[in-house]
Amino acid sequence: MKISKMNIFNMFNYTRKCSFFIIFYMGDKMKNLIKILAVCTLFFSGSLKAVEIVSFNAASSEAYVGAFVKGIKATAEQYGYDITVYENNYNQAEQNQQVEQYLASGALPDVFIWWPPDAVAGLGSLRKLAKTGVPVLKINQLPNEQDEQFIFGYAGPDDRLRAYNAGEMMVKAMKLKQAAGGEGFNVIALSYPHSYGGYGLSIGAFKRAIAGTDLNLIGDIGEGFGQANGYKGAAKLIAKVKDQGIHFVYGMDDAILTGGIKALEEAGYNVDWYAGTGSNGDVDSDAVITVGTVCNGDKQMITDGKQFGTTLQSPLHEGQLAIALVKEYMENGKLANYINFTPNPSVTGATMDFTALRGFDGKLYGIDELCSGAWD
Repeated sequence: MKISKMNIFNMFNYTRKCSFFIIFYMGDKMKNLIKILAVCTLFFSGSLKAVEIVSFNAASSEAYVGAFVKGIKATAEQYGYDITVYENNYNQAEQNQQVEQYLASGALPDVFIWWPPDAVAGLGSLRKLAKTGVPVLKINQLPNEQDEQFIFGYAGPDDRLRAYNAGEMMVKAMKLKQAAGGEGFNVIALSYPHSYGGYGLSIGAFKRAIAGTDLNLIGDIGEGFGQANGYKGAAKLIAKVKDQGIHFVYGMDDAILTGGIKALEEAGYNVDWYAGTGSNGDVDSDAVITVGTVCNGDKQMITDGKQFGTTLQSPLHEGQLAIALVKEYMENGKLANYINFTPNPSVTGATMDFTALRGFDGKLYGIDELCSGAWD
């Protein structure tokens, strides 16, 4: 069968990037040409299709998650990817339902991003996501023995390093207090919910950092996330251990710690590390010295001496890293590193104005952009 000039023109116009194959097969039968054109059309239409991502994470109304969502959306847009976000209020049952509803729709993306409020209670949902054959990237909570087989990698903070740095800062404050002649080294911890994946890693690293010192952990409560739960948990713990004396407080994140500081002050405690270390005169051994992490609280707490320091954890970096890893996986079919951490350096009043980190987009960000609390 001969091919007319008009047919050749129309095929060239329709499959421009396959023109080499058209010319090469000019002498073949029409059916062979059609096969080649069909293959080329499928190949190029597939290569031009945007990568589709579905992310299951907490609500962006919370400052940290809001900055994370900003990071994943901006980076996805930079790469030309499409992303849909399903939010829950740190409620695993709610997220499980969202997963069920999404899978029931029959739609499937190219990649799932999974940030579980409770990785153990969410394991069933993760299995269902993985069973679709779509690769899953876990966020924020390190993989465990139960879920590591269902994900292709991890992006997020190093819970151990973050907590260890907090412990080291507390030891530094303790030594300042000792040098000034201060007494009293009892510590309470205002923690994440104890079922949350990052809790065990964090409290273990914190304990290792203060081990062998005079610091003595006398109480640990995990009421929940946010200032309101920090306040409620601190009030309960204060009532339980106040007779022993409270001198230091470790906040597993600054939002929880901010609520805890309010509860301490309402209970009559002087929360002031300057007074507690004698930095502004005579040492006040009863003054409470606090250390936080995540920098999702208020810069003013450090400026005013209510907080000795924090550890920087940038949700913007976390979001950027997540999408960068999706890109790496889509291009290579695997990641160079299964575990991928964002940086978690210590921040104190002496260093916070000079702290900056380069993002995964190559831009340099100051602490007001890196921290998710009130740091402007």
